[in-house]
Amino acid sequence: MLHKETVSTEMWELLQKLMKDEKLKDYFLVGGTALALRLGHRLSVDIDLFTTKDFDSKQMFKYLEEAYRSELIEDGLSNNTVLAFIGNIKVDVLTHNYPLVAPLEYNDGIRMVSNQDIGAMKLHAIHQSGERYKDFVDMAFLLEHAPLKNYLESYHQKYKQDPYWACIGLKTYDRIESFKGVGILKGKEKSFNEIKAILEKALKNPLEQATLQKQKEVQKTNKRRGFRR
Repeated sequence: MLHKETVSTEMWELLQKLMKDEKLKDYFLVGGTALALRLGHRLSVDIDLFTTKDFDSKQMFKYLEEAYRSELIEDGLSNNTVLAFIGNIKVDVLTHNYPLVAPLEYNDGIRMVSNQDIGAMKLHAIHQSGERYKDFVDMAFLLEHAPLKNYLESYHQKYKQDPYWACIGLKTYDRIESFKGVGILKGKEKSFNEIKAILEKALKNPLEQATLQKQKEVQKTNKRRGFRR
């Protein structure tokens, strides 16, 4: 089940409509919204729909305008890119010409990329820009589900880039524009220092969490075996 509390009712209803739209069948949800719905760690207010195929931007905007009364953002129309508002919700429709690391997942009617793909994309965004604090926050929460090594491997597989540069990006905080507005949900709060500590620990030993997780799995297996006896 997805964490619908991370998005507004209006946004959830729009997502459902977009996912059912035959014209958008090749598009899938990515980024912070996909991750927030899956992990339930923070609020999200926009929709990123990506495809691996080329498309006609003018025709796409014309369709969105007619079907959803979308309004184009200034300079929001370019090759394989439409940046617009549908009501009060920002919707980005883009071609992201990189292979999926794992198959798409289908939850509550939503097509979305895997955590492995999101992790790779977050590392790519941090390396390319590093301006958005929420990317660092998302990486910290992703590390609760898999070790950094996994995401670095996905980054290399997806973008054919040296993971070294992704690691450098995770250590660089001076480009962050603002530490406000991330909207971490109650019970999940983490300060910047806590986020920083999580990332730094992962960078020191990317295999550590994988080892701990493996130990937990072995313990669970042993308990189940003991119960059977």
